[in-house]
Amino acid sequence: MRKIEALKEVQALIGETYMYAVIIGIIAVVLAFIIANAVKWQGGKNPKDHIKRRVWFIIIGLVAPIAFFLYNALYVSSYIAKAPLQAKFATANIMATLAVLCVYVIVGILTMLIMRSSKWGSILGKSKK
Repeated sequence: MRKIEALKEVQALIGETYMYAVIIGIIAVVLAFIIANAVKWQGGKNPKDHIKRRVWFIIIGLVAPIAFFLYNALYVSSYIAKAPLQAKFATANIMATLAVLCVYVIVGILTMLIMRSSKWGSILGKSKK
């Protein structure tokens, strides 16, 4: 990555950051889906497998935005030469991090509702029988 010194370059970087935010959110949902399907069904009167899937969903939902934010704050912003441009990018970084979280939650919950009787849908709780 090269030094960024102009407003147009920062604006382009901000646009890329928002696109990467959506991509990271979708990748996080796919990773949570894979892990949810890896957790085995439990039988018996009081199965707790849906709680394990929910914990993994929450962990991934916290790690993905935090990692995205730290990457942009520590690595990407170090290539921005001027302080006002860094401030502009810092604001966009916060908004993009929120975008990662929103994409993760919205896409995750919608797909759980669609696939309610699957392992992925069991994260919302026990299905009504």
